[in-house]
Amino acid sequence: MEKYTRLRAAVHLALLVGPLVGYAANAESTKDMDELAVITVTAQKRVQPINDVGMTIQAATGNALENLGIHGPGSLAKIVPGFTYTNSIYETPVFTLRGIGLYDATFGGLSPVAIYTDQFPRNFPVMSSALDLDIKRVEVMKGPQGTLFGQSATGGAINYITAKPTDHYEAGLDVSDERFNKQAISGFISGPISNTLKARLAVRSIQGGAWQYSISRPNDQNGATRLLEGRLTVDWTPIDRLTVESSFTAVRDTSDAQAPQFVSAKYDIYSTAALAAANANPATRNPYGIVNNTLYALFTTPGSPGYDSTFLANQNLVVTRANDTNPADAALAAGSLALLGTPAEPGNARAAEWTPNLLGPSNNGYFQGTLRADYDLTPSITLTSLSAWAHQKLDYAQDLDATTATSMDVPIWGTVSTFNEEVHLSGASDVWHWIVGANYDNDATRQSNDFIMAENPANLPFPGMAPDTVTYNNFSSSLQTYAGFLNAEYKFRHNWSVSAGARYTKNDQTASYCISDPTSDIGQSTSAIFSVLQDLLTGSTLPPVGPGQCFSLGDGSYGTTFGKATLTSMTHSLNQSNVSYRVGLNYKFDQGTLLYGTVSQGYKAGLFSAIGASSTSQYVPAVQEKVVAYETGFKAPLFHNRMNWDGALFYYDYRDKQVRGDVFDPIYGLLEKMINVPKSRVYGVETEILARPIDPLTVSLSATYLKSEVMSSFSTFDGTAVYNAEGFTGNFKGSTLPFTPKVSGNADAEYDWQIGRSWSPFLGGHVFYQASENTTFSNGTLYAGDFAIPAYATLDLRAGARSQNDRWQVTVYGRNVLNKTYTTSITSYLGDSRFRLTGMPAVYGISLRMKFE
Repeated sequence: MEKYTRLRAAVHLALLVGPLVGYAANAESTKDMDELAVITVTAQKRVQPINDVGMTIQAATGNALENLGIHGPGSLAKIVPGFTYTNSIYETPVFTLRGIGLYDATFGGLSPVAIYTDQFPRNFPVMSSALDLDIKRVEVMKGPQGTLFGQSATGGAINYITAKPTDHYEAGLDVSDERFNKQAISGFISGPISNTLKARLAVRSIQGGAWQYSISRPNDQNGATRLLEGRLTVDWTPIDRLTVESSFTAVRDTSDAQAPQFVSAKYDIYSTAALAAANANPATRNPYGIVNNTLYALFTTPGSPGYDSTFLANQNLVVTRANDTNPADAALAAGSLALLGTPAEPGNARAAEWTPNLLGPSNNGYFQGTLRADYDLTPSITLTSLSAWAHQKLDYAQDLDATTATSMDVPIWGTVSTFNEEVHLSGASDVWHWIVGANYDNDATRQSNDFIMAENPANLPFPGMAPDTVTYNNFSSSLQTYAGFLNAEYKFRHNWSVSAGARYTKNDQTASYCISDPTSDIGQSTSAIFSVLQDLLTGSTLPPVGPGQCFSLGDGSYGTTFGKATLTSMTHSLNQSNVSYRVGLNYKFDQGTLLYGTVSQGYKAGLFSAIGASSTSQYVPAVQEKVVAYETGFKAPLFHNRMNWDGALFYYDYRDKQVRGDVFDPIYGLLEKMINVPKSRVYGVETEILARPIDPLTVSLSATYLKSEVMSSFSTFDGTAVYNAEGFTGNFKGSTLPFTPKVSGNADAEYDWQIGRSWSPFLGGHVFYQASENTTFSNGTLYAGDFAIPAYATLDLRAGARSQNDRWQVTVYGRNVLNKTYTTSITSYLGDSRFRLTGMPAVYGISLRMKFE
């Protein structure tokens, strides 16, 4: 009863607060000045006014996104409450929508929030380049979208609609200059080539913006953007019944990967007695030790939920190295001392630390070619083919200890290639709209990285053996997807309509794993340690593991011999199928208000993750997850279209949620593994409002309230104890889902007025708020306070002038003008350091937009 009381209170609160429909003030359709424009969307693969679609959609035009400084999905949270974005430890984007998301660092990791360009899939989050280049609008569809969009869209889908070639000649130019010496220039040219052919070319260059600096080397800067991207779109109409559209997108990206900020070190924690004992013995004294009797007891007391049998040995190793006065060990001592360093200056998003010469320009590139053909079989039936091929290259480095130590330095490189084909028939009449079709996707990924970890606290070799230096991780995967789908909407009375759709999907996956020592490795190799371990575990002398051989130890999974190193790559498969569906009922009043209710079911394909494992059971994949969503809502144009008010209530039954969790490894401590959470739920409320109370003023508000919870007992996976990022294990029932803030919202206002008949000045402001969240599981007994992200709010301001014929606009802007330091992610990886990623500090600049016809 308590949960329903809280939900009712949240509904009333949200209906009072209200939010936005889609920044429709800049939409495509024409309206009188005192009315709001109506934006059109293609959420059901046909053009419709947004208020005619019975689902929660937020849409914004390209001009609106540019005015708000929203570039790509990274800043969509500014206008999409309930959406969060962060980067994983390897810079791979992580999208979460209404609590449905997956934090995974794998290049080929499918996101439950699918990304599209003109209905062509960007199959993986790493393939997010040039999404906002020369776009007409973006549409964010919330809730499972598997029926029409597929691609494992259990959380929703984001569709970027690009600007198309025009029937007349036109061109545009945008230039901007902002803080940190960052400049951007973009432009397009569009028009007819012949009576049947027209084209559009758009290009953009962004250079500069190194906003981070090293704490120990202030002149060593990081964070610069070096981006060149372009798109050519060609439309061909050889006959009246056939239209062919092709596009070619290319991106060259040598930008810096963001450096994380050091937050704390696990092995800094002492009890009062332990610190006194360490002070009495300089060889084991940590000069940065922090007394926390409670945490120290939890980490060191057998039977406690946070007990770590490696804690004392690893802590002693770090401080012993830090106090080492042997000149031959000077580098190792300096690295260990760095691991015991102090956090970056509070409130300073710019200060960070990394190993000298590790970070720098990346070597990334992206190409996508698409081909769409529409042939009208009859005046009401169209045959459509959508074909796409894309290739992503990635090559950069990350510092996963956030210090100058060589503790977890990771150069990483690989490729992702995809091919997609969809064929469908669609038709319409006065009362029917229908579509039926089939999909085929073929995806292949390669991901390799070095773990450079000589000074890592987990690098605790056997007595008499030197620390290991470098290990090499190689992962490859393939995914073939076959699907058939249908969807129909029937208007059975003047005000009533019903819609229904279903999709059958079959996913066939394979993955290959190998973690080894590089053949060029010198010094102590990890393979030598595993050679000793396999002899101890099997009780017999086996052929030693050498450089280049896979050294994960068998534990009985996948038919391996217990204790014996794998020596060769392990290839595994996962074949699953599912049926997604959606059923909806709409009622539209003559005045224009729409009431709707939907029930939908969506699936996300199972997942192999690119982890470095010491035992073969860590390679077990997460199986497919399922979401059954119930939603009801309304869309109400009010006061002669001077105001639009939307609202929605939703409940998600979430089964087998995929999580990149932690399991305990006796060699390295906590290591990652893909796991499934048996049962959880998400429910909440959203409201949206967009209004023009007086002609010069446009106001929008938006907010989402979310409640997420693990509903089932969740303490083990495949018989192995599951840990949170803090190192606690036990029953996580009742935990909030990661990256799911309870409240998020935004408010925007713009006032513009006319001066004469040629130009209009304007003033605007935007506020974004996000409540606190956690990046890992925790509840009242299982601690994860070090991984909590505090609530924050940012303020953006803008002012300028535009011509009344939209030929030019000059804008002076400030983003995060109060210079709020806020966190987007906190994590740790195989070691002592906890580190965080922060949002951008205050940025101010000026931009000029021009259009020529």
